[in-house]
Amino acid sequence: MIRRGRIRVLSILLPALLLGIGLAAASGCSLDYEDTQLDEEFATDLPEAELDDAVITAVRDDGEVRLFAMQVQYFPKRQEQHLTDVRFEELSSDGSVVTEGTAGRARIFSDTDDVELWDDVRLYSYEQEAWIIADFLRYDHEIRVISGRPESRVHIERDDGSTISGIGFSAELELRGVSFSGEVRGTLTATGEGMDADEADN
Repeated sequence: MIRRGRIRVLSILLPALLLGIGLAAASGCSLDYEDTQLDEEFATDLPEAELDDAVITAVRDDGEVRLFAMQVQYFPKRQEQHLTDVRFEELSSDGSVVTEGTAGRARIFSDTDDVELWDDVRLYSYEQEAWIIADFLRYDHEIRVISGRPESRVHIERDDGSTISGIGFSAELELRGVSFSGEVRGTLTATGEGMDADEADN
C-alpha cells in the first residue's frame, strides 16, 4: 500500500485523445479553475452562436476523434468554445475505439488548442485498460502536459485491480507517464504491466 510520496505510472493513456478534442473542436472555445467560477462564466457570458446536439469529427492519418455535446457555444472574439454534457472517443484506423471519456463541461481555447474538462471527468483507455477519474483536467498543448488542480485528487483505476489516487497529478505526454507531487495512495497488482511505482522521499 502506497501512502505518500511520488509515484510514476508508465504508459497510461490520454496523449491522442485530448489533442484530438482540441482538433475536433477547432472551430472556437475556453475554461477556468474553480467550478463555481467556470459555471458563472457559462451563465453570464453571451455566445455569438450555439449548436445543440453537436457531433464533431476530426479525421487523422491514424484514425479519428469524435466529440458529442448536448450544447456547444461559440465565442470567436474570446477564441473559446464552451461545451456541455460532453462525450468523446478516439478511434483507430480500423474503426475500433481506443480511448473514450465523458465530462459535464469543457472549454477549448482555439488560439492555443488548450483544453479544460471538469464536472465528473472520466477517461478510459482500452489499450492500457485503465480509467482516469477527476473533477478537473487541463491539457496544455504547448508543453504537452495534462494536469489536475494542485489541491485536488485524481484517481487511476486499472482493470487488473490496481488503483492509484493522488494529489498534484501531472502527465507528460512525451514520456507517456503520470506523476503525483503530493500524497499518493494505491495498490498495484503483481501482474500490472506498464505500471511502475517509485516512492520518493517527502
